[in-house]
Amino acid sequence: MKKRLSIAFVIIIIISIVFCGVFTTLSYRQSYFADAERNLEKNSHYIMNYLLPAFMETGNSENLSNFADSTELRLTVIDTSGEVIYESVQGLDAIENHKSRPEIIGALEGKPTSEIRYSKTIKDQMIYFAAPYYNNNNLEAVLRIALPLNAMDDAMFQMIENLVFIILVSILATILLVAYFINRELKPLDDASIFARKIASGKYGEKLTMIREDKVGELVESLNQMSSQLNDSFTEMDKKNDELTSILSSMNHGVIAIDNENHIIHLNEAARKVLKIPLNQKVIGKNILEIYRESFIFELMLHLENEENPKMSFESRINGNQFLRIYINRIVENNNIAKGHIIVLEDITFIKSLEKMRRDFIANVSHELKTPITSIKGFIETIQENNIKDEKTLKRFYGIISEESDRLSRLVNDILVLSHLENKGGLNEKSESLDLNREISQIFDILKLSAEAKGMTLKLDSKEQIVHTFNPDEFRQMMINLIDNAIKYSEINQSVLVKISQDKEEIKIDVKDHGYGIPEKDVSRIFERFYRVDKSRSKEKGGTGLGLAIVKHIIYNNHGSIEVNSIPGTGTVFTVHLPKIRD
Repeated sequence: MKKRLSIAFVIIIIISIVFCGVFTTLSYRQSYFADAERNLEKNSHYIMNYLLPAFMETGNSENLSNFADSTELRLTVIDTSGEVIYESVQGLDAIENHKSRPEIIGALEGKPTSEIRYSKTIKDQMIYFAAPYYNNNNLEAVLRIALPLNAMDDAMFQMIENLVFIILVSILATILLVAYFINRELKPLDDASIFARKIASGKYGEKLTMIREDKVGELVESLNQMSSQLNDSFTEMDKKNDELTSILSSMNHGVIAIDNENHIIHLNEAARKVLKIPLNQKVIGKNILEIYRESFIFELMLHLENEENPKMSFESRINGNQFLRIYINRIVENNNIAKGHIIVLEDITFIKSLEKMRRDFIANVSHELKTPITSIKGFIETIQENNIKDEKTLKRFYGIISEESDRLSRLVNDILVLSHLENKGGLNEKSESLDLNREISQIFDILKLSAEAKGMTLKLDSKEQIVHTFNPDEFRQMMINLIDNAIKYSEINQSVLVKISQDKEEIKIDVKDHGYGIPEKDVSRIFERFYRVDKSRSKEKGGTGLGLAIVKHIIYNNHGSIEVNSIPGTGTVFTVHLPKIRD
């Protein structure tokens, strides 16, 4: 724009200057001619008044010649017949009659006449002035004065040279001044253009400082307002996008946004995790079928083709053992035109496993309760129907009924304890500072009879007094279950060792037996409800199948952990880790 304006202004100004120069030259030429005519007329008056009368009377042309030489004018005197009676230019050949010359014709008619024409005699362009000479009111001759135009041409050429120099200097000065003023006037527009490009490139919030009261100032003020408004709008948009991204990233549910052509618009980390898509894999803009081609996607496509329901959901299985509940919502704009879908993936694998555990628990509880109840009912019916009177038989039957009742009581009690632990986080919220060595010794006293019945010894290995804050009932329940199991599942005449140690971070309790051991395939499941490694042996030992489940929940409620190391035929070690500082 600046270049075009500069060229346009320069061309206009050059044309104007040239036009002015030409006009000046022509005006000067016309003025020169007019001045020359006036001078010739004045000279003619002088000659006719002072020089020509003497020449006409005496024929002496000396004065005329002297005047012609001094003024460098050509003087010619012609009689009324057109014959030349005097010519100031010497050496001319025979001069023809001048009666047909335009200026002579006018003079013979009594009118002073001027003419510019080519002289055949002198062979040059001349300006002529012819005036009639009267003597006693009689026309006697014509005085013609001529001036060669080459004399005027020299002056014209000099003037033109000066004029060309002035024009060139003027053009150069004009170019410099135009460039300066255009740069000065257009610089604000350049600054505004650069500022607008910055806004277009995303650099919002900046402002252009320019104090002007013209249209450029109004433009700058409008750009500043636009920049401020865009900055506010995009800041708010970025804030909302960041909030949305944070929300979507922190969601446990996978979220996928796709357009009508099934191209991915957004995919959060949870969705990548569910679909096992690497974080560094670029998926935005790609068709979802290119990214994931398991059967689940084809099932999803069938639901997406359903245009009747804007919202729908279904359940599906992926990756073999993972369950998903999929929610589909249509993306609709203000004109009710669908632009795509939002797909929410909820991983319900854990819920499904809980449902299975609940079903298994109900089935196991029913089975475990049914066994002693059936046994009790059977023996009571046997006594009643057969009217048994034998004391020995009745005593044996009553003993079995008592054992099954105790077993039923233990089972119900363990179920209640486990329910409390799961629902309330413990048997009660009371915690005390416990001397663990003393607590273990008291538990040994409780289980002493059970151990002596198998010829076993209970040993405590502790190098120092260890105190820990714990719910006393929970701690006793935990250790009784572990030590009682160690007694039940150990060979006779063996020992059970309880070792307590600590460091800066935790307290560790090991319960070691020399029993049957646990097969490796069963180690990971022994803390499940009603799970028994050897069901027949467990029932013989009077176990309910809930003891280790109770132990696990007590430890987890106190932010601890438990691990098992077992060698079949050698023995098992249960290691409890209790942190000294609970998060």
